[in-house]
Amino acid sequence: MTDFQDITIVELNDIDSGLSNEGPLTSMVLRLSADAPDPWCAAFNEGWQSHDGMMKRKATANRDTITSLCMPYELQGQIIELNKVISQTNATYRASLSPEAAGCYREADARRELSDLKNSLTYD
Repeated sequence: MTDFQDITIVELNDIDSGLSNEGPLTSMVLRLSADAPDPWCAAFNEGWQSHDGMMKRKATANRDTITSLCMPYELQGQIIELNKVISQTNATYRASLSPEAAGCYREADARRELSDLKNSLTYD
């Protein structure tokens, strides 16, 4: 069994990304490695608001995505800054888990691992 698995950015969802209603900025939708629990999203959103980094752009975590408003050429720099807050959020969230909650995550992770295994097996 495993503990809470760190949430990471895995890719740009180019289909859901596009022009925003905020001037020339583009709404960049970044897919996360897992559905983030609501407390994780709240902690990320609060951490992003207080983060000191490059030019401050809006970014919001919601379930399995982070949506960032920026210019396309700014996205790589934005991801670097987002990763700093994500790392901090993962650590804070993990530390906040009670032993009972941590056990629930271990059970869910074990079930997910078994499901992944089941889907990868061949019986030929």
